[in-house]
Amino acid sequence: MKWSRKSYTVVLIPDANRAVRRFNVSAAILFSLSLLFVLAVAVAALSSYLFLKNARQVDDLKQSLSAASQQYEAIISNKDNSIESLQTQVAGLSEQADSIRKGLNEVKQLESQVKQMVGISSGDNAVEAIDGMPADGGVGGEEIELTDQNMNELVSDTWADYGMIGKQIEELKTELQSTKQAVLKEQEALRAVPTLWPTDSRRLTSLFGVRTDPFSKKARFHAGIDIGGQVGDPIYAAADGAVTLSEESSAEGLNIAIDHTNGIQTRYMHLSE
Repeated sequence: MKWSRKSYTVVLIPDANRAVRRFNVSAAILFSLSLLFVLAVAVAALSSYLFLKNARQVDDLKQSLSAASQQYEAIISNKDNSIESLQTQVAGLSEQADSIRKGLNEVKQLESQVKQMVGISSGDNAVEAIDGMPADGGVGGEEIELTDQNMNELVSDTWADYGMIGKQIEELKTELQSTKQAVLKEQEALRAVPTLWPTDSRRLTSLFGVRTDPFSKKARFHAGIDIGGQVGDPIYAAADGAVTLSEESSAEGLNIAIDHTNGIQTRYMHLSE
């Protein structure tokens, strides 16, 4: 190219006491220097742009990391709270299991007392008593944080306690059914034992045993008791039973006999009807 063959003279004029300097610079070199300068400016501008862009991205990443960190801390905090809440619930279930076992023991003791009251012998498959149960409301002592091993042992023991409680409940249900049947049988037997007073009147006119006969005035054995009352007053059976005799005689008047089984019989004499 023709323009590249041209040259330019650069004159440097220093102070008046120094010589003038001249430099010949070709157009190609001058163009190259100008191009390098433009490239340097462009590279500097691009670098600045990229630096600012990267700086903004770094700031955005920092903000994202900060938000994520806060979110993870909240999740971890909630997880810790959930774990602590679950641990507290497991501890509560363990205490509740002990309380239920204690209640079962009290029910079993009550069942034994009922059996004793009605004269039923207790079996050997009784629910074991719970000894050493702490009273409610205990405070004080050193509080030590639970370890994973402590928690696993507590969960295992609680599961075992509830399994045993379920078994004891089933055994107790069977025993209570048996006790119920035995009590009903005892009640049926007791109803056949004369325990009821046969009249509304409580006035006795003659006792059981030796007495002076009101008619012959001689000593005689009186095989009953006389109760004073009004004609037509109701007479009650002293216990459950079956009427085995209903007759009239000169000694007993209108009378009935009731058999209460087990060799027990009652007689009701001198009735108005």
